[in-house]
Amino acid sequence: MRAIESSVAEGVWREGDKLPSEHALCAHFDVSRTTVREALSHLETAGIVTRSQGKGAFVAHLPGPSSWTLPSAPSLLGEYSEDGRSALTSTILRSGIEPLPSWAAAVVGRGEAGEPDGYGFVLERVRAIGARTAVHVVNYMPRRFAGLVPDLREPRASLYNAVTRVAGVRIARMHRTIEAAVADRTLAPLLEVEIGHPIVVVEAVAYDGDGTPIDFSRASVRTDRLRVSVDTGFDSAGMSGADAAGHYPRAREAVRPQPHRRSNTTAITSKEHIS
Repeated sequence: MRAIESSVAEGVWREGDKLPSEHALCAHFDVSRTTVREALSHLETAGIVTRSQGKGAFVAHLPGPSSWTLPSAPSLLGEYSEDGRSALTSTILRSGIEPLPSWAAAVVGRGEAGEPDGYGFVLERVRAIGARTAVHVVNYMPRRFAGLVPDLREPRASLYNAVTRVAGVRIARMHRTIEAAVADRTLAPLLEVEIGHPIVVVEAVAYDGDGTPIDFSRASVRTDRLRVSVDTGFDSAGMSGADAAGHYPRAREAVRPQPHRRSNTTAITSKEHIS
């Protein structure tokens, strides 16, 4: 699947082109017909190819990366549309009270009495543009935010919208670190890439109005599907979850490159230094 998608993105096969037959793909990749059919099925679901019985598979469009613009103050993954929902869809992989990594436990891992106990609320999700998985993110938060789970079960629910609307917490500041990485054995299947595929990791700490950290997060991004940029403009008095959210295109309104043109594949463009 990844090899075919890369060939489409690189212009080997262009919009409207017919892909080789299943038999030819089996021979080329030295795999079974079942494997080829499964790959084509995933590509069809993602909107990259269309299939017609008796005619074969055709390139639907050139899937250039959408844009994720990070404002310099809050949020990490919560763009809101007019109806208050995220532009990305989410699938929750796990959620609940768990032991936290040491770096998160030291700040947000406290019990009901306020004493450190190393536990907190952990939320792990994969996020997609339409049917195309683009981000894996894990949030580590104080245990009181576990009550937000019912509000996050809707696929387009936004964590930071729930933090503001349900918990009444206003996010005033965000510190981010952006670095290049590769997908390991755990991330590769979640992001639908091969092990070692280049990704970008965005680590962030969100602070409330009192300067208290309320969220540690780590987002692993497929930049061939979601390009990351930074916008430095923000209101120094603080921003609501909605105003502060990173800006995504709507899932069904992502700009598609014109046929016979290759999209700009720059992974990150930044207007500010990020440490």
